[in-house]
Amino acid sequence: MLNVDYCRSTGRRLTYRIQADNWGGFLVFLGDKELLRGRDPLCADGRHRKPNKRKAAGAVHHAKLAIESLSAMTET
Repeated sequence: MLNVDYCRSTGRRLTYRIQADNWGGFLVFLGDKELLRGRDPLCADGRHRKPNKRKAAGAVHHAKLAIESLSAMTET
C-alpha cells in the first residue's frame, strides 16, 4: 500500500490523501471522507497479473489526474 499526499494546483489547494495498492487500484480521501475510488486503466487487465510497484505508481498518477479533473467539485 502506497500513501501519498497531493495538493491540487487550482481552487483552494486542499490536500488530498491517495492510497494506491500494488494491483493498480486507488482511493482518494479528503480528511476522513472517501471521494474517489478507481483503477489505473493500463493495468486493469493484462498478461502480468502480479502486483508490483509500477502498478502502484501508475495508480497514483491516474489518481492525481482524476483529482485535477474535478473542476466542478466544491472544496468545502
